[in-house]
Amino acid sequence: MANQKKSRDMQGIVIGTILVLVLALGIYGAISSFSSTQSAVDKVFTIDYKGQPFLGKENAPVKIMEYGDYKCPVCKQFNDSIMPQLKKDFIDTGKVAFYFTNTQIIGPDSLTAGEAGEAVFKQNPQAFWKYHEAMYQNQGNESLEWATPAFLVDLIKKNVPEVDAKKVEQDLKNKTFQKQALEDMEKFNKHGIDGVPTIMVNGKYIENSLSYADIKATIEKELQAK
Repeated sequence: MANQKKSRDMQGIVIGTILVLVLALGIYGAISSFSSTQSAVDKVFTIDYKGQPFLGKENAPVKIMEYGDYKCPVCKQFNDSIMPQLKKDFIDTGKVAFYFTNTQIIGPDSLTAGEAGEAVFKQNPQAFWKYHEAMYQNQGNESLEWATPAFLVDLIKKNVPEVDAKKVEQDLKNKTFQKQALEDMEKFNKHGIDGVPTIMVNGKYIENSLSYADIKATIEKELQAK
């Protein structure tokens, strides 16, 4: 009986120790995540805009960079709910130049989608935005590999008539623009921020990318500083 009690006591100590360790790790992770986010909010990042697709006037006083993934549902939310108002209030009025950099976070076909975007942009920079919109309006389940070469070529044929879809198909087969797509991911990784969409206003990180009020306030502050 004494041995059984001792064994139960030892089990209790082990379980208690494990629970304390799990709790401690959880608290550390939360603090670390908060610290990383807070650091990003307080920092002004150096953004490489060169060679990236943009909307608006290139010499606009405020530049916004979106780092996004075509498989990301929240990126689609940003495109559908934030972009129309942002375009109306600031891009079309010449106050903001809006740039996009593709990232490959969700899955392997995120890279394929990025390569197709590079191929479209190479052929016709303005037509890129038709591809951009079509990708979000035809977005599949993020857990499935839906952005296949066949899907992308068909999407371009139907939605981006200004572009030679057969040329894009060949570019995907030959991985012509894979290097450029991976370089875009490297640009994003250098910022040390996890998750998309990531929105930067003149290099300033917007913590809540789906808050138009936060984005607008930052833009207006930047305009006043000019």
